[in-house]
Amino acid sequence: MFSCRLSAVAGRCGNLTIPGAGQVRYKNVRINKPKRATWFRQNMLAISAPVWNKEEPIEDIWRDCEHDLKMEEKKSWEEDINQLEHFYVREMVDLFERSKMIAFFHSNPIKRPNVHIAWQNGQRIGMDLKEYHYRVGKVGLRGTKWENCLHFWFKFHGEMNHQHILFSPELEPEKLLKYERKVPEFHLLGCVVENRILSKKEIQAMVQLPSLEQSRGELAAILGHHQQTTLRLLNSNQQQLATNLSQFIKDNSASDKEPE
Repeated sequence: MFSCRLSAVAGRCGNLTIPGAGQVRYKNVRINKPKRATWFRQNMLAISAPVWNKEEPIEDIWRDCEHDLKMEEKKSWEEDINQLEHFYVREMVDLFERSKMIAFFHSNPIKRPNVHIAWQNGQRIGMDLKEYHYRVGKVGLRGTKWENCLHFWFKFHGEMNHQHILFSPELEPEKLLKYERKVPEFHLLGCVVENRILSKKEIQAMVQLPSLEQSRGELAAILGHHQQTTLRLLNSNQQQLATNLSQFIKDNSASDKEPE
């Protein structure tokens, strides 16, 4: 009777394995625990674990605003300079003091090889091309007689925006204009000559002026002419005075000899 029931259940369930004599159908299975992760992986799991922010009331949200910190960092970046830029400031101020002509250029986008070529063109005519960031210019020129030159500087944000400046130890405006034509990416904005800021048109007008030696020669000729004229007038007055005195003496002597 019992075997018939088992056969019937087996027929319904298909190939059903019936435990034999001495076999236990249910038994406690011991599962081995997984191995502990390595120390590096444990740290990575701890770092990458999800974190949920605590809910804060709306009236306290402003306490976590980082806008002021960002503005302070931006101001520090725009105003302060690092130790390397301190050397640039000293170099720039020394060049300003030793140069008789300081030219500022607006530079279109220019590749580094072309900048080197522009520097070589400046060296060939005895001038030195430098580029400085606006931070360096502010620290070096504020409070000096060259402070107005800061208007020519690039003020765009970014580390690659440098101002190109050409320093010349001699006063040679003609060479400066030729240099500008050799470098198509440069456009002359202004030039400091004898503590004065001149425009490009005024620099072009300086080329038409006579040289210093010619001006000195003309001045010496003018002064010599006026000196000769003054001496001639003084001598003529002395001669006229002597003539008048001699005539006065003759008239007096003639009046004394007349009979009474």
